[in-house]
Amino acid sequence: MLVTATKCDECGLIFSRLDYATNKAAKEKLKHGDRDYILQVTTLPKDVSYLKLLLYTLFLGLVGGHYYYVGKYVKGVLMTLMFTYAIFCVIFNTYIVDYMTLLYIPMGVGVLAWMISCMYVICKKFKVPVSIEMTETGGFKV
Repeated sequence: MLVTATKCDECGLIFSRLDYATNKAAKEKLKHGDRDYILQVTTLPKDVSYLKLLLYTLFLGLVGGHYYYVGKYVKGVLMTLMFTYAIFCVIFNTYIVDYMTLLYIPMGVGVLAWMISCMYVICKKFKVPVSIEMTETGGFKV
């Protein structure tokens, strides 16, 4: 789309309505399994702090804390499982694990995913789900 465009030609979204989009509304919809009318945007909405997102990514990113913060629960659970698996491999490191080096691949994938997330957040390209909160009368909540 052109920068000067006011409306999406394919779906009909009026871009000025994105000013009313919040991450809170998207989290509520995602909790109930409703993926309709949820957009992934790189511009952070008003209810998502860049500093919090950066700190969650740097310090809790290996556990998936930044994904839980923005409402990407499936990715958060996957990161938590990879971290738990890594702890399991470190604690129960036996001779069997030494011969099966393929068991360490999920640990590398988790660290790589964390490093990529850090780069996306630092470069402000991390996608956050947003949705527009609607009132019962069909207007926007402000």
